[in-house]
Amino acid sequence: MTNPYVWLALLAIGVVILVAVAKSNKELLNNTGFAVVVSLMIALAYFTIVDHYLMDMQGLDYWYLFRK
Repeated sequence: MTNPYVWLALLAIGVVILVAVAKSNKELLNNTGFAVVVSLMIALAYFTIVDHYLMDMQGLDYWYLFRK
């Protein structure tokens, strides 16, 4: 899970799902559960990529709260 390519793939999958659903079945976008799951998947992947490529290079890390 520390590999940034995992998060990049998760981000791409989330965007592809969102675009595919928006083009084919817009009613599914009105489903709260679906919208929350896809939004969380995209947001978590995006902020993890930002953390890896921008914050870690400067010595910053917002995941420090979860470390032992």
